Amino acid sequence: MEHTVRFGTYQFELDSGRLWRGTGEVRLTPKAAAVLKALVGRAGAPVSREELFASVWSGLAVSDDALTSCIQELRKALADDPRQPQFIETRHRRGYRFIAPLSDAGPEAADQSRPAQDSGGISTIAVLPFADLSPGHDQEYLCAGLAEELLNALTHIDGLRVAARIASFQFRSASADLRDIGHQLSVEALLDGSVRKAGDRLRVAIQLVDVRTGYHLWSERFDRTLDDVFAIQDQIAQTVATLLRGGVLSGREKRGLLRPHTGAEAYEYYLRARQDLPRMTRPDLENSAANFQRAIDLDASYGPAFAGLAMVHATLYEWFGARDEDLAAAEHASQRALDLAPGLAEAHVARGCAFALSRRYGDAAGEFEAAIRLNPNLFDAYYYFARTMFAAGEIAQSAELFRNAAAVRQEDFQSPILMAQAFRMLGRTAEAEEADREGIRRAEHVLVLNPRDGRALSIGSVALFGDGQVVRALEWSDRSLELYPEDTSSLINGACVRARSGQHERALELLERVFGRGWGKRDWIEHDPDYDALRGDPRFQRLLAKLK
Repeated sequence: MEHTVRFGTYQFELDSGRLWRGTGEVRLTPKAAAVLKALVGRAGAPVSREELFASVWSGLAVSDDALTSCIQELRKALADDPRQPQFIETRHRRGYRFIAPLSDAGPEAADQSRPAQDSGGISTIAVLPFADLSPGHDQEYLCAGLAEELLNALTHIDGLRVAARIASFQFRSASADLRDIGHQLSVEALLDGSVRKAGDRLRVAIQLVDVRTGYHLWSERFDRTLDDVFAIQDQIAQTVATLLRGGVLSGREKRGLLRPHTGAEAYEYYLRARQDLPRMTRPDLENSAANFQRAIDLDASYGPAFAGLAMVHATLYEWFGARDEDLAAAEHASQRALDLAPGLAEAHVARGCAFALSRRYGDAAGEFEAAIRLNPNLFDAYYYFARTMFAAGEIAQSAELFRNAAAVRQEDFQSPILMAQAFRMLGRTAEAEEADREGIRRAEHVLVLNPRDGRALSIGSVALFGDGQVVRALEWSDRSLELYPEDTSSLINGACVRARSGQHERALELLERVFGRGWGKRDWIEHDPDYDALRGDPRFQRLLAKLK
């Protein structure tokens, strides 16, 4: 039986010296294959030229050109750039080093090591949260974080729709049939895995499944130290993207698959912070900020941590009191993120959000446009751009940007509902009605997966009211307020629905619990027609005056 190892999208049979990429063989001369075997056998360690000559040309007198020629052949076969190598690194005056992470397929897996199935034109995929197999079962943040990082990386692939976290993270593959999960998420493929962390050792098992047939397109197991986590992520992202796209990726796509690297401890804090960021409560946001800051304290050159910290402070400023210190922190962190990682789309989104808070709408637009150029599939770029243009009074532009956001993330219910509001302000009633119905459909789907999703209930109630379903709108709003009585979204959207239904006193009571604290986005409220019924009320005017 052949003993096979894998690296990147390649499989190498150590005994026969045959190299494969996907289902196709990459032809090597015998000497080049022998050099590759010698390097792979010492992966991660320098192999001197003398050692290579002794291994490959034992007893023969050959010139240095023979080895140089083999290295050139291998680099061509592996599409490896010697200036930015992924596989073979030149160690000046010392020889060469094989630098890609290896996975041992075992002697029985030579045939199975190559993907058995063609991807068959897959255009939709979901990444499920990885299972925690660690001894203490205390690595949920790492499992979710690794899966989310892969999800975000795959959004850089043109023509590939990646199911949003809000939908795919409701599932655990062990608890349901993968084909059923794929059907519920309306995707053709699932990326699923598990993580086991013990001390500084990390084991990641991964599988890519075609849910239409149930066939495994690819599976892999990585046993590494935690310091190798980025190499594991990069290999998974590149392999999945290559399989789904037949090996043809643009330069922009290849760059987008690779995330900036940092140390293991800093990355752990970064992933912890990422898990708290979407929860939209003040304690969660403050905890997220603390963990981003710990990551920065460990690595002050890690741009993604600054981008995340900027988004935390921007959210705190917008929704929780408009404190000057949060604005200053968002400004500083977003600029540092751009300085450190100008090619990171999320850094431009963070900078755009910071500009928007200071009403520098033109500068904000420039940053959002830069983010879209870097990643045309980045939902946050369109969504926050749309919100910024609405706050600036550019209602028609905001409608089109919300349309783009809704197209990029087809599970998102917020974008079509906010688009409906913009269309209604523009007098485009038929389009508003259609958008409201689409938003309701999406919110209903999310609530099937998670009946306790307060945002789906609260903003969904606004769409239901716009669709004429007044009783149901009030029921959804009541449910969101019962579940999350202090949630800003539940309070504000609950007030809007009641203001539109004529319950002005109840609407003002709810707004008092938000605007009365100085919480709220004044430039948005000034353009939002949901408040029109209250604008003449002195109590509303006093509340509005408390907002910056």
